[in-house]
Amino acid sequence: MGRVLFLIRVIGWSGFVAGVYLALFGCEPSPPVTTLPMPHRHAERFNPVTPLAFVRRMAPKPNTLRTRLVSMLVTAYCGGPCCCGEFADGVTASGHVIEPGDKFAAAPKGIAFGTRMRIPGYNRGRAVTVLDRGGAIKGNKLDLYFDTHEAALQWGVKPLTVEILPK
Repeated sequence: MGRVLFLIRVIGWSGFVAGVYLALFGCEPSPPVTTLPMPHRHAERFNPVTPLAFVRRMAPKPNTLRTRLVSMLVTAYCGGPCCCGEFADGVTASGHVIEPGDKFAAAPKGIAFGTRMRIPGYNRGRAVTVLDRGGAIKGNKLDLYFDTHEAALQWGVKPLTVEILPK
């Protein structure tokens, strides 16, 4: 019995069991079933291949799938020197050449050129594109283009809920 305890101490318990198994049955035992370690509670934050992290990475960005409703103070302007002053050259800040019948908006810098939006009462409810900027357009203000100064005066100043459409 002393030799057995010595052998277990030298080769370890699993080595001793494997040796006895080999001596008795003439073959090596199958490897023991080991349990996988439990994942660390912060594993999903550090491991970029966990399914949850993959789903989060592949999920669409929040503002790209749905429209946003924004309360804005909507005013109007024309392309003449009475509204645009020295910038009345027929070209918007985005480089668009203004033609008769054009419908577009001038928005603050926070709204990118090309953003489409729907303004109640303008362009028969169809979407218009942001193609211009203005010095007085800051915060939640929006300026709509009209062909004539009379039409711009008739629009006036309206607090409206504007629908900003997804890209």
